[in-house]
Amino acid sequence: MKVYGNMIKFLSSNLFYGKIMTDSFEKFEIFLKSVDEDITKIFDYHKEYLFCKKGCSICCEIGDYPLSKLEFDYLMSGYEKLDDSVKTQIQKNIKKTKEENKEFYVCPFLINNACSVYKNRPFICRTFGVLTEDDNGNPKFPHCATKGLNFSQIYDKEKKHLSAELVEKNHFKNFPRIFRLHNNVIMGLPLAKQLNIDFGEIKRLIDFFK
Repeated sequence: MKVYGNMIKFLSSNLFYGKIMTDSFEKFEIFLKSVDEDITKIFDYHKEYLFCKKGCSICCEIGDYPLSKLEFDYLMSGYEKLDDSVKTQIQKNIKKTKEENKEFYVCPFLINNACSVYKNRPFICRTFGVLTEDDNGNPKFPHCATKGLNFSQIYDKEKKHLSAELVEKNHFKNFPRIFRLHNNVIMGLPLAKQLNIDFGEIKRLIDFFK
């Protein structure tokens, strides 16, 4: 039964996935393993500032989730392995998000406060939660800091930036560090070039669905 016309054809088309080269995913997973190892070290360094736990989905409830075409294909390969009931819910979420046409939205792959494609999630999701840079090179807090979560202990709500005074006052072991975790930085790492990975165009997640 055709539920949402072209959208479902896009999601379910064997032809679409048949065009994805297996070796592309193999190379990408080699790269992903290396990136994940570095991201894990960053999270471990900041563990005293973090409140990430199973069931907390604030990071998935508002965003635009930019990712590359390769990441999108990899994410959809994870979608293909899901139960039909979960796929149906995701399809409904996508339809709703497309109709609402908001700049920021709930990730359509968020099901029951959990990522349904966690193993295949893109870089933007893997790196969320630590300090990064904004477009001007200034410290950028994860938005959950304003909700009493990650880095909230050292977040100056009035000045909206990191407070070195609060770091000292709370006697934290490690002073927080800022990492350049933009998609373009990660995709420009030497290993990606060595593996000759073609990431393709970067767009908002919802814009990959027609």
